[in-house]
Amino acid sequence: MADDLDAATKLNIYRLVLKRHRELINEKESLTISEIRQKVSPYNDFIRSIREDITKDMVPYNHGLQFYDAALRAISYVRGIKTCEFAFTFWMDFEELGRLKIGTAMDKAIVLAAVLRSLESEDVRVVVTKKGRPFVRFSWDGKQHLFVPESGSLLIGEDSMKIFANDPPSYSFSDLVYENHEEQ
Repeated sequence: MADDLDAATKLNIYRLVLKRHRELINEKESLTISEIRQKVSPYNDFIRSIREDITKDMVPYNHGLQFYDAALRAISYVRGIKTCEFAFTFWMDFEELGRLKIGTAMDKAIVLAAVLRSLESEDVRVVVTKKGRPFVRFSWDGKQHLFVPESGSLLIGEDSMKIFANDPPSYSFSDLVYENHEEQ
């Protein structure tokens, strides 16, 4: 019986199953650019609940005065999610991210971009480099800000652009726009 197996043996069996069916998982988990862009939507109920929690003491929320403080709270929320990369494509929905507090760097970038969109940021973008690393870019007070999901770092101004010196952007997106940087 499977219930008689110890945790280490079960884990090894799960690893074997995942390794064997990796290509099938990749196929079933692949999303189009349009589907990925839709994930950045600020209209998701879970994203709205995060926004409400972040701005509960900012009522009524005023984008012009309170966006940066709210953005820092959103970044703090995302920093609380552990990063885990998989050997196959696997997308988590926002509720799973919130419940498990774990996700890929891309999942974390998308949830932050969606929350920033819900906070009325028109220029927020998930930026993906040629090597496939995701970042979240937004501007405030005339300065570019870049969030690094892998480390939780927030780079501001010139520092935000230095990160692309050895790994330039390939494309960027939000629910409003898609830009292919390789064609520019």
